[in-house]
Amino acid sequence: MRDIPKTPIVRAFAGVAALAAALLVSATAAGPALAAEAFPSKPVTMLVAFPPGGPADVLARAMQPSMAKALGQPLIIENLPGAGGALAVQRLLSKPADGYTLIMGSPNEAILAPLSNASAKYKPEELALVAPISTHPLVVMARNDLPYASLEQLIAAAKKPGSQSLTFGSPGHGSMYHIVSEYLAQTTGAKLLHVPYKGATPMMQDLVGQQIDITILPNLGASIQLLESRKIKAIDVLDTQRMRTLPDVPAISESGIARKSEFVHSIWLAVMAKAGIPDDRLRVLLEASQQAIQSPEMVKALALSGTVPMKPQPLAASAKFYVDETEKFKKMARSIQLTAQ
Repeated sequence: MRDIPKTPIVRAFAGVAALAAALLVSATAAGPALAAEAFPSKPVTMLVAFPPGGPADVLARAMQPSMAKALGQPLIIENLPGAGGALAVQRLLSKPADGYTLIMGSPNEAILAPLSNASAKYKPEELALVAPISTHPLVVMARNDLPYASLEQLIAAAKKPGSQSLTFGSPGHGSMYHIVSEYLAQTTGAKLLHVPYKGATPMMQDLVGQQIDITILPNLGASIQLLESRKIKAIDVLDTQRMRTLPDVPAISESGIARKSEFVHSIWLAVMAKAGIPDDRLRVLLEASQQAIQSPEMVKALALSGTVPMKPQPLAASAKFYVDETEKFKKMARSIQLTAQ
């Protein structure tokens, strides 16, 4: 085959081709390093499904400085109350699964709202638990003149033939506190009548005013002052041990109630996100969350709120915890025949 003469034009073309090949090799070697976007590269938003000043809002804002520092970007707290927390979750799910939008989540909005609220158009499996923050046992609270000193006594009275139903209030249909109370009534055979409210404030006012008999809530916020001033009383803690803040109130584990292990319940808070975020970004969010949870501001906020910090755990353990909690509440909802309204 005849050689092509190496004219200046041919030599120039060969040089360009060699340079292009070298650049291609260099880019290929850099590969993911050039393609991957630094995360986070812009502010991150944490949604809170309740108004400012509530337990979830207080803890989110206590985390804010340390988590922003760990992320290297501002952390914006946005309160979006409404529809039992469903509005905030639906805002979260309308965003891309890129890690830039988070939510301070609990079982109420993440799991129970779509089971009980017809306007909540999502499934619990569309969320992912990034980092658990705190937990708080539920407490059975009663009007001050109720003649029972424990949940065991109350159930025995409410099971007697011919006895009238006792009333229990909840902050709303399908809330954790409603489902736990209904399940307690169904399992023990106690006659308990549900009185739903639009929020905890009017419900607690009626408990103080002796318009309802009991409610089941965590001992947070206004209930602490109401118990300390003896305007209401606590008759049981739904936990395996007594609470440090309520040392004179028996735990349900001390009772003779049948199947009492099924009535151990706590409300938890966690940093949550839309499912489907890449693992490398989830690990960044987990590390930043855990640093913030261990910060002095957060330790102080947890102590003041009376909640119990949850132990740090890897993403796989958090995912299993969330799956287990989802199945537990779905089972309870089916048992009491909960319907979406």
